[in-house]
Amino acid sequence: MTKMTIVEAATEALRLLSKPSSIKQIYAKVLERSLYKFGAKDPLAVLRVQIERHCEQTSWSSEAKNKFFIKDERGLYSLVTYKQKDPVPNQIAESTLDNLSLVKELAKKLKQTTINHIIDHLYSLEPEEFELFCQRFLDRYGFEDMIVTQRGRDGGIDVHGYLEVGISQLHVAAQCKRYKRTNKVSRPDISQFRGDIQGEYQQGIFITTSEFTKEAQDIAFKRGCVPIVLIDGQTLAEIMIDREIGVTRSNIPIYDFELDLV
Repeated sequence: MTKMTIVEAATEALRLLSKPSSIKQIYAKVLERSLYKFGAKDPLAVLRVQIERHCEQTSWSSEAKNKFFIKDERGLYSLVTYKQKDPVPNQIAESTLDNLSLVKELAKKLKQTTINHIIDHLYSLEPEEFELFCQRFLDRYGFEDMIVTQRGRDGGIDVHGYLEVGISQLHVAAQCKRYKRTNKVSRPDISQFRGDIQGEYQQGIFITTSEFTKEAQDIAFKRGCVPIVLIDGQTLAEIMIDREIGVTRSNIPIYDFELDLV
C-alpha cells in the first residue's frame, strides 16, 4: 500500500468521520486507522497547517493550489462537496515542514542559551565593570558622549550623555545596578534616581542585571516627571542580540520546495 501524505490521511479521516470535525478528532481518527505516522514534535500543529493550506478561503500565507477542506464558523473541518483532483502527493513539503518546525525550535533554544550566557557574564562583573559595560552598550546603541561618572560625584547617576531625537538632543542619565538575581529593583530605587536627575536631565535609564518590581514598573512613567526607561537583564540581553551588540549572527539558508509553484 502506498504511503499516504498528511493531506490524504486527513481526507480519509474526514470521510470516515462523516461529519464536521475538529483537528483533534481528525488527528485521533488518523492515529486510530494508522493512516499516517507523524514524526514532528507537535503533530497537531503540523496537521492543522496542512489542512489550513488546503482549505477554501484560507488566510494562510502559503496556501496550496488544490483545496480539499472547508472550515465552518465553529472552526470545524469538512470535505468539499464537489469533485476535485486527487490530492497531489507532497511528502517532500510535509517533511520539510516537520524539519522547519525543528529548526525554529532549535533557533529559539539557541537564542535563549545566548541570553543566559550574556546574563551569566553580567553577573560575573564587578559593579564598576558593569558601569563601564553599560556605557559601552549605550554608545553602541546610539547614545552620544556617554561618560561614566566618578563614584560619589553625582549621587545615583553612573553614566550620562546625549541622545539625538529628530532635530533635538536629550540630556540623558543612567543608573547601573549589578544586583543579585533575588534582589529586585523596587519603587524607592526608581523614585530616588528620578530625584537625582529631575531638572537637569530629560531622560533616565535604569539598567540592572536583576528585575523590577511591579511597583517600580508602575512609576517608571509618571506624568510631569522625567520618564525612566527600565532595562532588566533579560531585556538587556535581547537588545544586544537584536542590535548585534557583542553578538554575532549566523545566517543559515532555509529552502522549501513548493510543488504547486512549478
